[in-house]
Order: sequence, then structure tokens, then C-alpha cells
Amino acid sequence: MSPPSRKSSASLAAPADLETLRAWFDAAVTPAFAVDPSGRLLLANRALVDLLGITPDVLVGKSLSNLVAVMGDALPNADAYSRRVSRLAEDKESVSDTLVEYHTDQQLFFKEISQPIRRSDGAPLGCLFLWVAMTREKQIDQNKNEFISIASHELRTPMTSIKGSLDLLLGGFAGDLGEETRELLVIAQSGCERLIRLINDVLDISKIEAGRMQLRLQPISLFDCVQRSARTIKSYADGFQVKIVIDCPGPPPEVLGDRDRLDQVVTNLLGNAVKFSPAGGTVTVSLCPVAGAMQCRVKDQGPGIPPDQRDRIFGKFQQVEGQAGKKGGTGLGLAIAQALIRQHQGRIWVESEVDRGSEFIFQIPSAPSGGT
Repeated sequence: MSPPSRKSSASLAAPADLETLRAWFDAAVTPAFAVDPSGRLLLANRALVDLLGITPDVLVGKSLSNLVAVMGDALPNADAYSRRVSRLAEDKESVSDTLVEYHTDQQLFFKEISQPIRRSDGAPLGCLFLWVAMTREKQIDQNKNEFISIASHELRTPMTSIKGSLDLLLGGFAGDLGEETRELLVIAQSGCERLIRLINDVLDISKIEAGRMQLRLQPISLFDCVQRSARTIKSYADGFQVKIVIDCPGPPPEVLGDRDRLDQVVTNLLGNAVKFSPAGGTVTVSLCPVAGAMQCRVKDQGPGIPPDQRDRIFGKFQQVEGQAGKKGGTGLGLAIAQALIRQHQGRIWVESEVDRGSEFIFQIPSAPSGGT
């Protein structure tokens, strides 16, 4: 059985009552159980009890500790697992997923997807848990992603401290610096900033792939996002002798978006446009409403993108062949931008002609009238 998407699991986890949930349990082939806020098992489906080799009455109506006891030594870190399930059932944590290792005569791996469940009147019913079977290869891949995420977190703290120290030295905190010393510190500062950007990109892509990138959606002005991003990147554009022009003929309608993440998308697109534009060139950002949505177009005057590379540039670690070495970058920016726009229920694409520049366009839904 293929793993359910977050969207599908969310719809399953919002029953009007316990009978509705029981009907789904009877049909599910994925091991599943539900726990009420007091830690009592409401339901355990056939797939779960068959896996554990028991009958439903051993679990249903009993304490969560019964489930942990049945699994016994086959469940590593049983106490920690029990506490986590209890917190989820009490609605003290939001939707999450984790890896469950179940050791019997063979080592089995499950991705446990959990989400609070409520009645139609909003009253808490508890929490639903689904165990989606994973192959050994998928488990190794998940462990790799977790390692990358942890390593990136551990690297970011010292790199931020190093950058802060370099900024202080270049700002004159330790007195006047010789020309040669200043040049070396500027090189170190530039390298440090590049590493921090790479670490942040890796952390973002890890969150996105793990489904842990949560958006705070609210009605916001996309025009304000563009203005903030243009101010943020102005000194960078000045260094390339590139001008940024914003074209917005009238007050655009608000969009339903996460301000920080849309700022990140626009800043990334502007940065790429500046980087690939010639000295003295212009980057134009255009905003316009289109059929219940807002469209943002970022146009540069760069070398353009060959037709055979326009789809692949949104992949991870992908850059336009022949330009990557000259322009640098991690090759993650567009992959992150695409993932964030998709999370906003929008789409992003590129239109380009070789030697005539490129135009990156994204479109996201407008906010409902009267806000949310």
C-alpha cells in the first residue's frame, strides 16, 4: 500500500463521530489505532491486531500501556513512545510523523503518521495513528535526511557566531585593521555567509521533504513582499550594477500566504535575476491579478535558459549548464521556491529565450473577500 499523503490523512482524521471513524477503520488495510485524551484506546483495526498477533479486546477500551506492553521488547524506547502518543492524544502537539521500529522475527519499519481528531462540534476526540510500512531503503533514506538536518542545525550555531565575530572585527570593534588583514577578513566573511546560506537551504529542503514545513497563512500584500525583498537585496544588486524596477499599476488584492516564506521566494528570484543580468541591466518585477489569484513575474536581461534545461532547473542541486561555475549558488533555491509555492496551492514556471533573458512567474490564490 502506498503511503497516504498528508492531505488524505488529514481528511480521514476529521470524523463527525466515533462511528464514522470506526467505519474507516473497518476498511483500512494499514495498521491503525485511535487514543482518547485520557490515554484509552478507542479503536484498533484488524491490520494492527494481526501484526501484533492478538485479538482486538486486548487493546480496545484499555490503557495505552496495554499496547506498549503487547509490543514489549519489540518496541525500542517504549516509555518515550508512550509519552509521545499521550501528548498527541491530549492535543498538546500538532500533526507529526516519526519512525517506528518493530522487532519480532524480522525487523519491520513503519512511518507513523498521527493527527488529532475532533467531533463535528470541535470537541477533542483524541488522536489517530497510522502505521505505513516502509522498505529498508526508505528507512535508510529517512535516517540520511534526519542526519543531514541534525548536522545542519549543529553547524548553523557556530557559523552564526563566527560571522558575528567577523562583522565586529570589520566594524572596528578591535581597532583599526591593516589593509591586508581587512582583505583576509572580508574573504572569511564572504565564505561564512555562503556556508550559512547553504546550511539554511539544506534545513529548508529537509523540512519540506519530511513534510514539516508549516505555513502561517493569513491575508497579506504581495506588493509589500516585493518591496521588502527589493530593499533586502538592494546592496547586492548595486554590487552587480543592476537596477530593480517594480511594476504594479494599482493596489493588488491580498493573497493568502505566509509572509516570511513568500519573502524568501521573492528574494530568491530577485537574487537569481540580479546575478544573471549584465552590469547596467534592469530586473523588472510585475504584479497583476488573474482569475482569483495574484501573479508575480520577475524578468531579467540575462543569457536565458535553453529549452532542454527549463524543467530541470527546479530540481535539487540543479543549475544551468555552463553558468553554474561562473555564478555560484547551491542549486537549492528554485527547488525550495517551487515547494513553497506549491504549499500555497500555487504554481511556478519559467519563460525564457536564449540571449534574451528569463522570466520566472509564480501565481498563488488571492485571499477570500473580507479576510479569513
